[in-house]
Amino acid sequence: MFSLYRYKKNGLPYGLIKLHEFLLEDIILYFEKGKFIRKRVKEVRTTIKQALRFAKKKKIYSSNKTDRALELMEELLEEVDYTHQVLKETAIEMESMITQIKEERVEKISSLINTAREHFREKELEKGMELLKEAQSELGEKFLLKTRKNFLTGIDSEIKKIKYEIEKKLKKLKR
Repeated sequence: MFSLYRYKKNGLPYGLIKLHEFLLEDIILYFEKGKFIRKRVKEVRTTIKQALRFAKKKKIYSSNKTDRALELMEELLEEVDYTHQVLKETAIEMESMITQIKEERVEKISSLINTAREHFREKELEKGMELLKEAQSELGEKFLLKTRKNFLTGIDSEIKKIKYEIEKKLKKLKR
């Protein structure tokens, strides 16, 4: 988990922008120089080279070699698709989390303060003070309990399903 020290100076939005830049660099580097990608691309190149040599020598089409090259390209496409799917689901989950934080932390307390303000205008001091005390107690809670419960304990989230799917795939490849 990321620590908050990197967000103290410029705030969370700026830190997220920097994280976004690092993530983009990592994605590009992975698909340029990653071990899995390099290995597959090298194998595709050698397979295509062998297919060309075979076709030149025998004057016939080498379906075995091109089939293998297509299989390897499918693996690369699958890797890109997984990456795309994970990024999309992560963005959706983060968007809903930010919306819930907004509702739980900001909108609820703002509505209490606005309602208290209206009571003060109507000279209903007791009701206004009661609502302000409720807003104060809401602000006193340090944790976003509903948000934590919804997003950190969500066993069936799409991201976790994809994670388990990738882990299964990696176990098969290691065998």
